[in-house]
Amino acid sequence: MSLIKKAEEYLVGHITFPFTNFLFNRRNILPYFKALQKTERCESERLRDLQLHKVQNIIAYAYDRIPFYQDRFRAIGLLPGDIKSLDDVKLIPALSRQDVIDHRQGMMDSRLVDSIVTADRSKRGPGEPIPFAPFRRHKLVRNTSSGSTGAPTIFYEDGSRTALNWALEMRLKSWFNILPGTREARMVRISSDYMPKSRVNSLRNRLWNQLILPGLNLTDKDYAHCVQKIDAFRPKDLWGTTSATAGLADYVRRHNIDPSSWGIKLITGWSAPVYEHEKRILEDVFSCSVTSIYSAREVGHIAGRCPHGSFHVNQEHSLVECADPPVSGKEQETGEILVTSLDISPMPFIRYRMGDIGRVAESSCACGRRLQVLENILGRTGEVFYTRDGRMISTSFWCRTFMNVNLSDAVKRFQVIYVREDFIRIKILKNSTYKESTESILREHLKKNFPRDMTFEFSYVPEILPQISGKYQMVVNEMDSRNVN
Repeated sequence: MSLIKKAEEYLVGHITFPFTNFLFNRRNILPYFKALQKTERCESERLRDLQLHKVQNIIAYAYDRIPFYQDRFRAIGLLPGDIKSLDDVKLIPALSRQDVIDHRQGMMDSRLVDSIVTADRSKRGPGEPIPFAPFRRHKLVRNTSSGSTGAPTIFYEDGSRTALNWALEMRLKSWFNILPGTREARMVRISSDYMPKSRVNSLRNRLWNQLILPGLNLTDKDYAHCVQKIDAFRPKDLWGTTSATAGLADYVRRHNIDPSSWGIKLITGWSAPVYEHEKRILEDVFSCSVTSIYSAREVGHIAGRCPHGSFHVNQEHSLVECADPPVSGKEQETGEILVTSLDISPMPFIRYRMGDIGRVAESSCACGRRLQVLENILGRTGEVFYTRDGRMISTSFWCRTFMNVNLSDAVKRFQVIYVREDFIRIKILKNSTYKESTESILREHLKKNFPRDMTFEFSYVPEILPQISGKYQMVVNEMDSRNVN
C-alpha cells in the first residue's frame, strides 16, 4: 500500500470520521474500539463480572428514571439490590415489541419529555442524525425498526448507541485485518431514486471513506451503476443487506465481470442472515472473506462472525439469553433470544424479545476470543415448522435443500409458505438451467423429510419481492399470521 493511501486511511479513521461523528453526538468511537480490542480475549469470568456490573447499573437507572420499568419492577416486587447475579435478571418479564409500541414514551428517561416532543415533530428521516447535536438542548433522534416482524417499533436514541455500533463494526473488521478508515462501499436501505438527491453521501465519501450505494429495489440497471462506482472507488470492504450484496454477486457472475481488480477483501452482511448458499456465491464471485452482523436497530449490534465462523456475542455491551421454555426435541438448550443493552441510554431495552431462536454457549473457538457465541440459530420463532409426527423444520433445512448440487444452479430464489400443518407452498424463481426433472428431485428430497400426508405445491413466479425493509423472507408462516389475528 502506498504511503499516500496509508495516510488517507489514518486521517479518516482517526480524525475526520470520529470528529464528524462527534458533531452528531456520537462520542468516544475510538476509545470504545480500543477498549473492545482489549476485552475480547478476557477470561469468561471477568466478562461476566463486567456484565453484572453493567446490568446492576441499568436496573438502578431504570428504577429511578424510567416510568415503564418503575411500574414493571414494582409489580413483581423487585428492587435494584435484588440483582446479585446475571441469573437474577430472569426475574424481570421479557420485553416484547408490542410493549415498545404501546409504551414507548413511558420507556424514556422521564427527564427527556420535552425532547420526545421535539423528536416527534422533527422532519428528519428515521435515525437521521442532528448536526451539532452536542451543542443543542434536544439531542434525541427518532428511529424505527425495519418492521420485518410486523408493525415497526418507534424508539429514541441520542447518538450513543450509533457510536457503539461504529466501534463494534471496527472491531469486527479488524478480525479480518481491515483497519479504521479503510475504504468501504455500503449498500444501504435506500433506492437509486434517492441517491442523487443526498448531499450527505458525498460528504461520507470524502470524510468517512464510504461509498454509499442503493440497496433496495435493485434492477440490473442499478447493479450496473454499483459496478461502475465500485470499480472507480476500489473499496476493501463491501457492507450491505444480504439480498443486495448477493444480488450484486449474481449480476457480476451473469455478466462475466472480473471483480479481482476492485480489491475487495471482506463482505459484511447485515439486516438478514447470510445463508450458506448466499455465502457461497459471495465467496466464489469475489474470492474474499464473508462475515455478518447479528443486529437490531433497537438494541444495536449484538454479535459478529469471526474468520473461524463463530458468531461471537458483543458481550461487553449486550447480555444475551435464551428464553424458557426451550424448543422441544433434540435442541433442548435452544430458545427465543432475549437481549439486554448494557449501556445507559435514554431508552433502555431490558430482556428484549428478538423473535429469533438460538442458543448461547461459552466460546471454544480457534480464534482464541473468549466472547460467548450464538449457536444453532434456527430462524425466527414463526419460521420453525413442526410436522404432525414431531419433526422440527428450521430455515437451515431449506438452505441445505436448495444447496443441493442439482438445485443450486437451477433455482435463482425461493420462498416457502406454511399454509397448513399438512400443506406447504413453495415459490420458485427459475434459472435458465431449471428442468422438469428438477422438481422431481426436489419432491423426492421432501418426501424423505416430511410425513406422507404432507402436500407440496410448487408455484413458478417471475419474481419474489423483498419486504419494505429490503429483506427477502425465506419462510412465510401463514398459520402463525392467522393465530395472531
